[in-house]
Amino acid sequence: MRWLNLLTQTPALAEIFLEGHNPYAHQKLDAADVDGLRQALQSNEVLQAYAIGRIVGAGRGVWAVTDQAVLLREDGQQGVTRIALNQVKTAQAVRGRFGHVLRLHTSGGAHSLFGVARELAAGFHQSLASLEVASQFDDAQAHSRHWRDDAPEGWLQDCLSDARQRLAHA
Repeated sequence: MRWLNLLTQTPALAEIFLEGHNPYAHQKLDAADVDGLRQALQSNEVLQAYAIGRIVGAGRGVWAVTDQAVLLREDGQQGVTRIALNQVKTAQAVRGRFGHVLRLHTSGGAHSLFGVARELAAGFHQSLASLEVASQFDDAQAHSRHWRDDAPEGWLQDCLSDARQRLAHA
């Protein structure tokens, strides 16, 4: 099954590795993401931030921070992994060769998401830090100068507003 996933994701991976651009990084949440996250949200939870990137060996992934948990969604998977904030030991957002890499170290293991847009990585870090989770943001120059961080002004707030509005509608 992983080989089939690899074959279907080859164009996106080629764009990331060869051209230095993740075609999913600068997008709003799609309908499947909204539905998956909505099912995982509790009635009183509020979305703080989200990030879209790639999960090694699994494909596209979406991570969301709420005021109570971190939600991890893997494309093609039915459920969403919910990690309570008190289970998160550390978080990192580090600029790498293929965009920003988000890493979560939890009591249950480690998770990573690469090819994340700078703005979403920064928002993810700031949200976790504001919720008193140990989080580090490193925006040092990437190894590759080909990676494009070209989001338009106000794009992050527009994406968050759109996601919050769509998640609120049942």
